[in-house]
Amino acid sequence: MTKKSTKSKESVEETFPDFIDERIEQLKTLFPEAVSEGKVDFEKLRQSLGEIVDDRPERYSFTWAGKKDAIRLLQTPSRATLVPVSEESVNFDATRNLFIEGDNLEVLKLLYKSYARRVKMIYIDPPYNTGNDFVYRDNFTDPLDTYLEITGQKDSNGNHLTSNTETNGRYHSAWLNMMYPRLFVARQLLREDGVIFVSIDDNEVDSLRLLMNEIFGEENQEAIITWRRRHNQPNDKTKMISKVAEFILVYAKNSDSLKEHGTFYGLPLSETRQMQYTNPDKDPNGPWDSKPWKAGSNQHGSRYAITSPTGRIFNEEWLGSEKTYKELLSDGRIFFSKEGDGLPRKKFYLNERLEEGQCAHNFWNHDQFGSNQEATQELARILGEKNILDNPKPVKLIKQMTTLSTTHGDIVLDFFA
Repeated sequence: MTKKSTKSKESVEETFPDFIDERIEQLKTLFPEAVSEGKVDFEKLRQSLGEIVDDRPERYSFTWAGKKDAIRLLQTPSRATLVPVSEESVNFDATRNLFIEGDNLEVLKLLYKSYARRVKMIYIDPPYNTGNDFVYRDNFTDPLDTYLEITGQKDSNGNHLTSNTETNGRYHSAWLNMMYPRLFVARQLLREDGVIFVSIDDNEVDSLRLLMNEIFGEENQEAIITWRRRHNQPNDKTKMISKVAEFILVYAKNSDSLKEHGTFYGLPLSETRQMQYTNPDKDPNGPWDSKPWKAGSNQHGSRYAITSPTGRIFNEEWLGSEKTYKELLSDGRIFFSKEGDGLPRKKFYLNERLEEGQCAHNFWNHDQFGSNQEATQELARILGEKNILDNPKPVKLIKQMTTLSTTHGDIVLDFFA
């Protein structure tokens, strides 16, 4: 693994783009009549958009104290450069992996030139903003007194207008100011069929979802996964309901492109599911499971007569044509229940399912996807120390996400490693 670091260098070439100029170029492509001499004519743009423009005095929006400054920070080009540290690296000349040390926003900007629109999958496990974990203190963060006055928690004379001013909202703003520019640049790195997974708990899940909707578009939300992170029940009697789960928000760069390219892959069959495949008839193709060949009440099929091995005749609607049925029967893929006297069922072989995997769902239990306790033990085995990180993520969880969204040769990024 290659390890690199960032070092200030005023003379370095600015490789991070000016997003304003980039967006004006995009507008020029879509609405050439609305851009003149590099400037946007908003009146002409409004005319081009017609009734789509929302000019009501009040409209739905998501904002917070410091958002404008976060946008300005995003638009500031990086003045850093990446410096190889070969003496601390492993297999420096041949490795295909990079480990980069530095402020992750600065590093993301530096990666833009080489990796824009190339990353297939991003996974991040950012600070959860619980009050105990580290939250970035960027230099634009409003002083507390200014924030309290802006949000109506303190009047101009310094008198508090609300209770709980120490925690009421300002931590959300500081966290959003940290997350916004980093997620914005991350989106630019994703391929059109790229996917991002973000771990979070219920402290900031609402804020994160609104933020992801703004940056990625709510139409590109693929799922909110609930992951049971504990394999035991917490003994926390200070709360009415104790937490055993957290969330993973999944967004696509472009859901339409994701569907078009079919770049979601099945998850591996769980050990429990594999044990359900048996081979009672000693089929040479190995263990199998089966599904009814008869069409269900909400399914449309083809009607024809089928005779069971015992001579019983069934005249029903079936899931496939009579030609397809005869081909399956000839291949040994039709099984009759009740020792040959019941309805036909279609066989599915384990060796085929192992290649295809199973459809993903949005509840990920600890037995298949790992737990915090399992991850803590994994870290201790690797590093020889215990309690290095709070609530680390297990290998099983990361592996399932990469299996679901990537294939060999894809680029994967984690900028909160």
